[in-house]
Amino acid sequence: MSVGRELFEEDLKLAVLAAATAYDRKRFVVVGSAAILASFPEAPGFLRVSADIDMFPIRKLKNTEFQSGDEQVGQASAFEVEHDFYVERVGDWTLLSQPEGWLERCVKYTVEGNVAHCLSPLDLVYNKTEAGREKDLNFVAGVLSEGIVNLDDFEKFIHVGCPHPELLVPILANLEKIKAMIE
Repeated sequence: MSVGRELFEEDLKLAVLAAATAYDRKRFVVVGSAAILASFPEAPGFLRVSADIDMFPIRKLKNTEFQSGDEQVGQASAFEVEHDFYVERVGDWTLLSQPEGWLERCVKYTVEGNVAHCLSPLDLVYNKTEAGREKDLNFVAGVLSEGIVNLDDFEKFIHVGCPHPELLVPILANLEKIKAMIE
């Protein structure tokens, strides 16, 4: 099993193609740190280290059947053994508290007719700040330190975009931790 390695744009392409085959879908949303590969493929290596690419297939409205391809591309699959990373199928629940308009802000990444809607850097750091795990806060600190997202713009985005008032306090508390990390 992979412990994480530096991912590259080619890995994102590979993951989208493999997921398209495994899940019999053509459209995906990429929500994890690997989403940075669509907008900043040359981001510093420490921002591209991961054991997986988090994504979910966009559902077909007229097709209620779902083909689970986790065994083909997921953790402990032959895909992971061969490529030293795996596709972590998450769900749209990961974006339930994302600021409105996240899909329109996504970076569209097209590979052989398949489309990955990758979270924009601003939405990505919001999502990770809300999650608040140490690895997520470190990632956000790195994105801000590298100037990929401007701190002032991010803080305004939180205040204006947070769709659930009860989340604002913990998100701002996490932002304070991030600010302390980059000082």
